[in-house]
Amino acid sequence: MTTKSADPKFATLPIDALAEDLFGLNLRGLRSVRVLWVRPKRYFSAARTLDWNDTYTPSIRLWLSFFALYSLLQVWWIGENAGMISAYAAGFAQAGLLLPEGMTYEDVGKETVLWVFGLVPVLHIVSMVALSLVYPFWGEPTTTALRQRYLFATIVPSASLMPVFMTIMLFVPGDWLVGYGVVIAMVSFLIHFQTGYRGAYAGVSGLSKVWRAGLLAVIVVALNTACSIVAQIAGILVTSQKYGVVTG
Repeated sequence: MTTKSADPKFATLPIDALAEDLFGLNLRGLRSVRVLWVRPKRYFSAARTLDWNDTYTPSIRLWLSFFALYSLLQVWWIGENAGMISAYAAGFAQAGLLLPEGMTYEDVGKETVLWVFGLVPVLHIVSMVALSLVYPFWGEPTTTALRQRYLFATIVPSASLMPVFMTIMLFVPGDWLVGYGVVIAMVSFLIHFQTGYRGAYAGVSGLSKVWRAGLLAVIVVALNTACSIVAQIAGILVTSQKYGVVTG
């Protein structure tokens, strides 16, 4: 009797199938990310075809893959993010948060960071999917599916750097986090702008292309910033409600 392990169709599974199983991001996906950095126009052109020219990975799958990687790494980030934990701990200490016996403000700060890191991806996914369905300024007639492909293609390069941004944040002191957040926002804007300008808006040129690329970059950065702020506020509120605050 022939077993599955002896079946040629199982024996020829490529090694990048493991990456596909773990992250949903195989070698074709990595090549797609590279093209979005180096030759984005090719990728956007393929987005207009039904099967991406049988060459590239769909943009929304690429984007979600980086969020899967984010989720995998966030356990490490939470445990090592002394700057953010200390910032929350100091805020709760100043507010007079009531702590159970044996618990420290650092413990509460770490718990809050866990809430924030858990909420941010959810809020980002919801906001970006919603934006992808309604953003109209592509300089050409678009269907809902094409708008979704274009928008996620625009933001994939920035998302590919998210693990780098978050890892660097581990070494940022608590009182520098706001400034670091501003730097990330500026870098993200530039990446979104150059990707859109070089790859999308095939039906327009000149200033018309500039303002379209700039507008989308501003909206994406603004939404991402709003998501981060909402997640932080929610994390603080949940923690404060859980432990209570000294009054009077």
